[in-house]
Amino acid sequence: MILKVLTFKNFIVLIGISLATYGCKTRLSWDQPKSKHWQLNSYNFGGLELLSAADQVDLLRSSGYDGIVLRVARPENFEMLPEFLAYADTFDDFAVDAAFVRYNFNDSIESRERWRVVVDQIADKQIQLWVIFGKKEVGFGDDFVEAKLREILEYAKPRGVEVILYPHSDCYFESAEEALPLVERINDSQLNLAFHLYHEVRAHNGARIDQVLDRIQHRLGAVTLAGTDSVADYRSSLTRDSTTIKALGQGTFDVDLLLIEIQKIGYSGNIALMNFGIKQAPAVYLKNNSKIMKEYMD
Repeated sequence: MILKVLTFKNFIVLIGISLATYGCKTRLSWDQPKSKHWQLNSYNFGGLELLSAADQVDLLRSSGYDGIVLRVARPENFEMLPEFLAYADTFDDFAVDAAFVRYNFNDSIESRERWRVVVDQIADKQIQLWVIFGKKEVGFGDDFVEAKLREILEYAKPRGVEVILYPHSDCYFESAEEALPLVERINDSQLNLAFHLYHEVRAHNGARIDQVLDRIQHRLGAVTLAGTDSVADYRSSLTRDSTTIKALGQGTFDVDLLLIEIQKIGYSGNIALMNFGIKQAPAVYLKNNSKIMKEYMD
């Protein structure tokens, strides 16, 4: 009889534990529905651009990064691209993730059309082409931009290159929501959209990042972030930059909450850290950034 009572009590206890555990799992899965781990990349700014291609890759690998986002907007960038591609190819744990170009309307035709050379070099390498349309100029309106983006896509797609429309402050598209209608209108699986935390803050979206991500999630192809204040200081371009691009762990914006939002929408691509204008030595801030990012992801 005693055995039956104990068994019954144990049964009740087990049921209670099971229900409690189920409740906890349900709550945790609601808060964290997807994996919170992404490949971590860095732009090659913040002092990296002063190093050779090999030294940049070596420093990033030793600092805990999986890849690099390359600026390919100036002649010297084009000249270094083959070096980056060749050296990165020697590693299994590191890759060139993306190359970004600017289509500046007031540049020469030769400069504007260099994206073709980039596409040819990154073809079939699983490297994204990020495209920034520059400052608005008379004679270059919506029809021109759409036609040019379609042309870039038509050239890149058969070469295995995904095209990412890159919103940028003071440029034709300043925020992801502003660029979204064009991406939706073209409606091609090889054309997607980038989300840049610092440009969204500059576009006055710092308090509604969750809404931005919810709206663009079906076309989200790239994510970049940095430490930033929640509101930019618009007194000058210098103060705007310095308040929206900081080392991780600095600024008033809660990056951890941003990552939870990115996690909730199921984004599984890479995340790149922007380092433009950071004054610390790359060997210092790169390690700190990757350490903090991995703490966010744990």
